[in-house]
Amino acid sequence: MAKILVTGASGNGGQAVCRAFQQDGFIVRMADVFPPQAEDLKKLEFIRCDTRTPADVRRAVEGVDAVVHLAAWHCAHNPPVSDDTIFAVNVDGTFNVLEACRQEGIQSIVYASSMAYGWWSVYGVSKVIGEDLCKAYHEMTNASIAILRYHEFIPRPYLEFGERLLRNGVDRRDVAAATVASVKAALEKRIGLFRTIVHTNHGMPAQVIQDFRNLGPAWCEEQVPGARELLVKYQIPLPEQVEQHDLSEAAEVLGWKPQIGFLDFLRDLKERDEREIDVTNLWVPSELP
Repeated sequence: MAKILVTGASGNGGQAVCRAFQQDGFIVRMADVFPPQAEDLKKLEFIRCDTRTPADVRRAVEGVDAVVHLAAWHCAHNPPVSDDTIFAVNVDGTFNVLEACRQEGIQSIVYASSMAYGWWSVYGVSKVIGEDLCKAYHEMTNASIAILRYHEFIPRPYLEFGERLLRNGVDRRDVAAATVASVKAALEKRIGLFRTIVHTNHGMPAQVIQDFRNLGPAWCEEQVPGARELLVKYQIPLPEQVEQHDLSEAAEVLGWKPQIGFLDFLRDLKERDEREIDVTNLWVPSELP
């Protein structure tokens, strides 16, 4: 079975990705500046790696078949980090990873981009440059590279997590599944340079998506009896429109479709409510797989 290097492996997304690879039978090497705290991940190979240090990166990529580059700082970190640090880790670090892959002859890579891609923040610009570096590396080496523009999966309170799924949120289990599917596609040479969004799909009719504040509660009630009462009881704010993207290309090329949407959250909330569990202090992902 192929051996996969995951940079940023001790982070929120990195842990989910490493678990998904392990469950799928891959050999996993975790790389980060600190080891994972989760007991189930401590048995995996770990190598200390600061992606700003070329020697660390070269040691990390040695002998692997594919690289998943997740290591990055973003603007929502608490405590916050400086723009200088964000740029150095996200840009210099990405260059170092791709250059080490070139030297090692690694032809299968997944790069963690973001829906914050753009020119309105240092973080967004760092993802623009990162995607350009991936494109350059693909053109220089013909490597198979998947660029995944993840939506937000920052840990947050349970009820806020559910509401975010209607906007720019995605469950980290879907992030992990998309990442594993991308590595498989790269290893099998089913992609050259491929880019896709990683977000949720709620299965809503178009009219409900466009007018969710008015039509959403009734639609949710049809799918999950009792949902309308839950929305009111827990004061879940509803957006006027649901953010939804066309994910058909990811399904066709990668064989990946998101599995966790707002209805899944409502079913989980209903079960907890019936068991009289206080959800106001729950946290995602600590309270979910």
